[in-house]
Amino acid sequence: MDFSFEGDGATAEPKSGKGDMAAMACPEVNDPPKYTVKGTPYFLPDKKKPQSTWLLPRQTVSWTVTGSHTFTWDIGASAEAEAGAILAKAKVSVDTKISNAWTWTGTQTVTDTNTTSKGYRAVLGQVGWKLTGTKTWIAPPCTVKKKTIVVLAPRKGDMSIGRQNS
Repeated sequence: MDFSFEGDGATAEPKSGKGDMAAMACPEVNDPPKYTVKGTPYFLPDKKKPQSTWLLPRQTVSWTVTGSHTFTWDIGASAEAEAGAILAKAKVSVDTKISNAWTWTGTQTVTDTNTTSKGYRAVLGQVGWKLTGTKTWIAPPCTVKKKTIVVLAPRKGDMSIGRQNS
């Protein structure tokens, strides 16, 4: 899943000072930033009530999950404003069930059988999205700048079992 959008200018880098002549030679400095986003499904382990076990080939695990499990987005430092813009566009472009926080409540039985030839760790959690955004803007004096923003966002849905190799 890929999409792109133009920022509103609110998250743009600071404009040059009043006496900066280089900005006049490069009007693109005032353009809003552009974002290119790639998204892939991503498993979010349940950190508050962790459950996991090692599964060898042909083994099965089954857990009955009850109560409340909360998943929140995970973002890099100082990227919350940009992460919010990426998440808002992803909800429109890709998956309306993406959110910055999601609480699953109820009772459910989840099962996983290792059908591979190698062992892995089965982990209780929920499938969400890994959104990797690249912000591109022009900074004085006409310098192209890029910043990568990674957002791990939950998706409203049932609990599941994910696989980790280590």
